[in-house]
Amino acid sequence: MLKELNAFLVFMRPAFSRQATYHWFVIVFVGFLVRSDTFGVSSIVRALMLTPECYTRLLHFFHSTAWDVQGLMLLWWKWLQARDGGYRFQQRLVLLGDHTKAPKDGRKMPAVTTLHQHSETSSKPSFFRGHHWGCIGILVRAGDKFFATPLWANIQEGLDKITGDPKSKQPKTTRIVEMAQQVARSMGSPAYLVLDAYFSVGPVFKVAAQELFKGENLVHILTRAKKNVVAYLPAPPHKKRKRGRHRKYGKKLRLMNLFDAKTKDYRFQTDEAMIYNSKEVIRFLSLDLLWKPTKSMLRFILVESSRGRMVLISSDLKLDPLAAVELYCRRVTIETLFDSLKNTLGAMGYHFWSQYLSPASRRPQKNSRRQQSSSNSLQTQNTLTAIEKFVNIQLLVMGMLQVIAKSYPAQVKSKANCWLRTASAKTPSEFITRIALTKIIKVNLYDIGKDWITQLIRRKQISLKNNRLYKGVA
Repeated sequence: MLKELNAFLVFMRPAFSRQATYHWFVIVFVGFLVRSDTFGVSSIVRALMLTPECYTRLLHFFHSTAWDVQGLMLLWWKWLQARDGGYRFQQRLVLLGDHTKAPKDGRKMPAVTTLHQHSETSSKPSFFRGHHWGCIGILVRAGDKFFATPLWANIQEGLDKITGDPKSKQPKTTRIVEMAQQVARSMGSPAYLVLDAYFSVGPVFKVAAQELFKGENLVHILTRAKKNVVAYLPAPPHKKRKRGRHRKYGKKLRLMNLFDAKTKDYRFQTDEAMIYNSKEVIRFLSLDLLWKPTKSMLRFILVESSRGRMVLISSDLKLDPLAAVELYCRRVTIETLFDSLKNTLGAMGYHFWSQYLSPASRRPQKNSRRQQSSSNSLQTQNTLTAIEKFVNIQLLVMGMLQVIAKSYPAQVKSKANCWLRTASAKTPSEFITRIALTKIIKVNLYDIGKDWITQLIRRKQISLKNNRLYKGVA
């Protein structure tokens, strides 16, 4: 396990233009892995027993211009590609995309906006202040288990006030598609992008159709439709002697009504399919219809299972209906990823703020034109970048936990020696894998570890003023 971790950290060296910055990356990565609390950067100092002056240098690391998120995550994608880590269907990678929200109450924290709470829990407020994150993951199969391995995350709302970039005003739905296209392009493979009903809008399919790979979409979309979805049959042939323009659309179909239709034109088939890890018999109907938001032909798959009724939309007209249902059911793994990032790693526990940013109201008025202003937009942008760096390093930690759990399941369980109330799957979870790695790393730190990672951390445990070896590096 340590050899795998060591090989990964060595592989990430080209992402940093300075040796000192790379050393601090190794320390931050190990600190996120072994820390027991989630109180920002200071938790790394406590977890690795670093000297107090290391706290300021850790802050400098996240604000450093010697590395950026794009270069770091590009190497991560290459690492996964070299190990053939992604699950493929019809020679395409399966990407998962979604949004998540992180409550933030900082008045001088950039890009904090008022967000709507979609949860049905009555104890939660309808609106709150925070960051709106977009995330892309890749579906990975590990024995009897599926993971959503994180690939990239960024803030997608409130950026126009900070950066002023016209691209920051793009809809959040299409930005997820562009992220997936960049991942597929970098990994040199076409992909399916599985999304929930929030993304069943025309611009998502139009953006996906703009970039082609061997005559087909580089990224095919698979999403669940809204309940009021309407589609059209192809227009009947035009009669030569009839005046007027040709009809573009044929008969209008309300797809949710077809489940109860008694006409022979729409006969449902029955077959077995995996619905959220359990095999059951489902009813399904596949139709290729015209959709007005895209003005093109899409595949609509009507599905009825024990979980209810739903309609799936795909831009791939050759996609098998049963495969589409099973792929969409795997989308839930990205929700599990968000839960692990927030509760297992504490990835959203950042506290970066900008002294140049005017304080924002914690209770902004509706339709208020008052916006935050920055006296130094460059430094405020750097603070926003530091937030994204903090979260994306946590994505690397989560991804490596999944890779190690997949590659060394027996070793992880023996090293963790952790009691579980219920029997888990053959592949250990990220939680168990983290316990196993934490025990190994702490034994090396407290005992006789001679590997370069342990030696690097030990040098930072000594006062930097007295450490001549790292006087110029730190």
